[in-house]
Amino acid sequence: MNREGGAGAGLGSGSGPTAAAAARKQKTLLQRVENNIGNIVNNFSHLVNVARVNDPPVRNSQEAFMMEMRAARMVQAADSLLKVVSELKQTAIFSGFASLNDHVEPRIVEFNQQAEKSDQDG
Repeated sequence: MNREGGAGAGLGSGSGPTAAAAARKQKTLLQRVENNIGNIVNNFSHLVNVARVNDPPVRNSQEAFMMEMRAARMVQAADSLLKVVSELKQTAIFSGFASLNDHVEPRIVEFNQQAEKSDQDG
């Protein structure tokens, strides 16, 4: 697990260095979540492209290898995502909820704005 310590300016309004370290760790973990989700989506997209049904139902070994490789990468990214979620839960439990809630509120507003924008576009 990644342990970050030290003092510094953070997002939380908790108790100094502990809140700042927790906020930095949370930011790092959220970036890892976004990267893992991006990897899963990217590999799934490539997997679907490789798995398209062609008129002649022939699969060469390169296509089969690509499918296996993309599927393995999806599994690795999903496993990494589960580990990050576990770390986020531990951070929430051990560092207090105040610093985490300070970051969650703006994210909720951001996601609601994105949802409204996508509703208007569609």
